[in-house]
Amino acid sequence: MIGKGCVKWQKNGGGGLIVKNALNWKLKEICVGHEHENEDILVMRCKKVQANECIILVVCYMTTMGPLSQEENVKKYTILEKVVQEFSRFPVIVMGDMNGHVVILGEKVNENGHKLIDFCKGNEFENLNVTIGNGLHTYRVRNGKQQFTMC
Repeated sequence: MIGKGCVKWQKNGGGGLIVKNALNWKLKEICVGHEHENEDILVMRCKKVQANECIILVVCYMTTMGPLSQEENVKKYTILEKVVQEFSRFPVIVMGDMNGHVVILGEKVNENGHKLIDFCKGNEFENLNVTIGNGLHTYRVRNGKQQFTMC
């Protein structure tokens, strides 16, 4: 569960990962940092059984804007950088709610957006919302539209 740490499970909140059994993948959660550092980040090593295929899947949530949240998000991006470097020999997929605006929909770039842009450029990631999404809304909420970020 995202945000609950992989050493000691905690109650309340968190997210999950659902995988189709027929795909025959062996999954292992990778602990990154201490419990309080890796909250809101789930890193999974996904290995194809009876094959030498392996990918690293990262699901994360960046805290919305605010003075304390920016400090948290810097720590989270530090963890993401560490994961990308440590598993550079494998394909790494990063997804989640980055809470970053990167001018796709004409909005002003926010702090999380700058962090996301820097992360993508520094690690040679492609922001799929920019390249594949063509700046279209990827999710609709009741009173507006939302852009999800995929790297």
